[in-house]
Amino acid sequence: MAQSTVGIATRSRTPTKLGIVIAISFLVMAILPFVVGSFQISLLSKLLLFGALAISLDLVWGFTGILSFAHGVFFTLGGYAMAYYLKLNLSSANNTYGGDLPDFMVWNGLTELPWFIAPLKYFPIAAIAMVLVPAAFAYLIGWFIFRSKVSGVYITIITLAISSALTTFFISQQAYTGGTNGITDVSKLSVFGIDIPPNGLYWIILLFTTLVLVGSWWLTQSNFGLILRSIKENENRISYLGYDVASFKIFIWTLSAGIAGIAGGLFVPLNRFISPVYLAVAFGTQVVIWVAIGGRGTLVGPLIAAILLGQIQNSAERVTQDWQLVVGVLLLIVVLFIPDGLVGTV
Repeated sequence: MAQSTVGIATRSRTPTKLGIVIAISFLVMAILPFVVGSFQISLLSKLLLFGALAISLDLVWGFTGILSFAHGVFFTLGGYAMAYYLKLNLSSANNTYGGDLPDFMVWNGLTELPWFIAPLKYFPIAAIAMVLVPAAFAYLIGWFIFRSKVSGVYITIITLAISSALTTFFISQQAYTGGTNGITDVSKLSVFGIDIPPNGLYWIILLFTTLVLVGSWWLTQSNFGLILRSIKENENRISYLGYDVASFKIFIWTLSAGIAGIAGGLFVPLNRFISPVYLAVAFGTQVVIWVAIGGRGTLVGPLIAAILLGQIQNSAERVTQDWQLVVGVLLLIVVLFIPDGLVGTV
């Protein structure tokens, strides 16, 4: 009885401790723009977005057991929605041809804006599309995959195929997507006529990543999260108990895609471009590496891994072009000796 009481007390204190740690970390990160330079703030903003993307994958892989290489696809779809908005709101004076039509469309012979791109000139529509397009696409493919009871390595193969197919498709549709170069030279982010400065964008990204972390933790600690973990451990048993496993998978898959889409949408005004390179299997694999090294099912692990490996990559690029080798060695060490990841082991 005493042990049970201690266990309950420990669990009740855990959310408080976690909340204090997150609050202190948030405050420290929030004051960084006043301490470090603009380059580090820009780099940290990008890594925070990659961390949010890694958390979104952890929801489906770490908690539900669905290994996906398609999260770069969801990230890029959200990015393109925001890129169209920023490109279409580039002033005529800053446009290459001094008109309203984006330069890459002019280069490819278009004379008017395509009907399915034109609505993205307005921020509310672009903001909705940033979430809805990747989420709707994920729901569509998720419905076919999970209702067909496809599981295991076959899901992974399907996500690899989707990533490869969409990369080829976006590159081939040069008049609408900018081809290999993607959409570049976009305007700064402006919401209802108010320009967002670099520090303001950093704080928006910090708030978004914090909300993703806290919201994901709350979701995974609920009864819903318990069912997700149960599906990962023994899907057939959960099905026998009367739960609609496919519905749970479709929901978390779609939610994860929506989070990835927002991360992609915020990435564009930060880096001022988006291209099919983020659709490719290589980037999807990089997201998987962040989750594997950080620790599946930990949420904070993938976030830390994305930031840590991003800093390692930035430092290694100054010394050698073979920075991928450094990441590859780290992944090999984790897989062989720390299968639960860095944070998972701790």
